[in-house]
Amino acid sequence: MVDKMKDNLAELLTNIFATSGHSVSESDTVDLIIEKNGTKTYIKLAIEPDISEIRAFADVVEDNIGLYVSLEKMNADIWDYATHIGLITWDRDELAFQIGKAVIADIEGNTSDLELVAYDAESSQTEELPTQTLDASSSYADTEMGNSNNIEPDTSTTNKPGFNIWRTSPEMQTAEPINDLIRQEPAPTSTIMQESQTTSWQQQSQPFTLDLPTAPIKLLKDRAVAMARSEIGMPNDVVLKFVPYWRYTYAVKAEHRFKNKLIDISGQGQGCLNALNGNKEQIELQQINENITLPDDNYEIKNKMFDQQEAESTLLAEIIEEYTKDVRFSNVVREAMISEHKMFKPTKDDIQLNIDLVYIPIWEVKGSRNSMEINAYTQEILTEPVDDDVEFV
Repeated sequence: MVDKMKDNLAELLTNIFATSGHSVSESDTVDLIIEKNGTKTYIKLAIEPDISEIRAFADVVEDNIGLYVSLEKMNADIWDYATHIGLITWDRDELAFQIGKAVIADIEGNTSDLELVAYDAESSQTEELPTQTLDASSSYADTEMGNSNNIEPDTSTTNKPGFNIWRTSPEMQTAEPINDLIRQEPAPTSTIMQESQTTSWQQQSQPFTLDLPTAPIKLLKDRAVAMARSEIGMPNDVVLKFVPYWRYTYAVKAEHRFKNKLIDISGQGQGCLNALNGNKEQIELQQINENITLPDDNYEIKNKMFDQQEAESTLLAEIIEEYTKDVRFSNVVREAMISEHKMFKPTKDDIQLNIDLVYIPIWEVKGSRNSMEINAYTQEILTEPVDDDVEFV
């Protein structure tokens, strides 16, 4: 069954690459080899991504271009590792998108112009950072780039042809690839500092402090990107949004008498009212700081859509509705059972409501076709957008 699936996938990719001007051939070491304009790309097909297989494939590819295709989704750690060692990756979502692009090009009669991979001639003039290996039992996220004195550049990888990540949209074409080759600058003779590769969203300025009553950031940007990447692919941008919430606490105490019966209405609660869309959320804000240190200047402070008076009116109406009681009474009158019911509800004077405006940091990770929002305080992926500006996955 597995072999049949791989055979079908190989046949499908052969047709796609052939119609886009590539010559396609089989190999004893990889599944397919494609060539266009004198540049070869080695292709490995897999049903499920496997880190040991990826490492072995990279060894076979060596200084050539390698494409690893998986029929299943690829998690962020494996994607990071494969990209780090210089492979192009296509998981289930990207494969579906590229197949769809090829089908549309065929319908429109533009298959000869279909560009599935773009080679960057200029990038081949630069040098690549030394590649690290990763044990199969660990993930790329757990590895560290070691700093040492007198590091000699690894010249074995400097001749590798440069390439851009497979194009998925005009936005992705303008995004800076995560594995672009980096030119190493001269360093002082005492110590050579290694700098990590960065994409456009990773360019950072100096941290600075923002005066804003907000919950602390407990989820770092890189971790938010890793959480979102399996759903949205390579991010184009990452923005830290500060979303206004009306934080509230309340206590209800009311007593009503009816036919010698005492009806007690009491309770308390707390929560947050989204000041952008009016949704109530059970977020436990155990810490609010008067200022916050930001990792960079790529942030937005959202303006509230309704003021404190509107928030109080909304909350009081909902509290009154929640604590309204429908009480039924039964009496026997001349051997007849008579039942009646009566509604009891608290008034605004029976409710003590405290409310203040605070902000919650939200990471918005933007992909080429959709976005994902993650609460930077609770570290939870949001299933509903915090405002109307987000196109969710």
